[in-house]
Amino acid sequence: MCGATIPPCRYLIIGMYVGLATVWGFLWWYLWYSAGPKLSWSALSHFQKCDATAAAAAGYKCEIFSDNHPKTVAMTVLVIVEMFNALNNISENSSLLVIPFWDNKWLLAAIAVSIFLHCLIMYVPGLALLFGITHLNAAEWWCVVMLSAPVILVDEVLKWWSRRRVGSTSGFGGSNSRRYRKVASMGQMAVPLTSIQVTSPLLGGSLTPQDKSH
Repeated sequence: MCGATIPPCRYLIIGMYVGLATVWGFLWWYLWYSAGPKLSWSALSHFQKCDATAAAAAGYKCEIFSDNHPKTVAMTVLVIVEMFNALNNISENSSLLVIPFWDNKWLLAAIAVSIFLHCLIMYVPGLALLFGITHLNAAEWWCVVMLSAPVILVDEVLKWWSRRRVGSTSGFGGSNSRRYRKVASMGQMAVPLTSIQVTSPLLGGSLTPQDKSH
């Protein structure tokens, strides 16, 4: 049902990766980031019932759940992974090793502008406050890139599988190939111009190409 040759299936797989990467960025900041609170899964999943006393005993404060950094990481992953995915869409089935992304300078310019605008709202205090986000440091950016870049590898695998499926289903000499050649030959049948007649009720008869020339 869901073959790699069907574009919606490819979009589904890529979409699932984008969603998982975005959520993982959020979880990473809370659970594993060395400069983060390093919460337990139980504490994070029950953040709405955070008890100040229990939180203090565990080494964190309930205010940590209002920090803008984790949602900024998640939002930035969503932006950057789509920029990488834009490179994938240079070709539906051809690898980026065959069609290099730097050939499309307009696309690179659009990606650069998009990233610039995203950084603008992060690092300009007034805009960051307006959008409810904050700036990221080098470690947080590293996590963003590490979560975003693999979307290229995922799509490269899907493209490879798609090319393989197309090659296996269109083998030369097979019944599908013979039917295709038969239809193609029928579509190339020549029709003599002298056999074409144009009927017009206004003229009360038919015209051949010779009559039309006069």
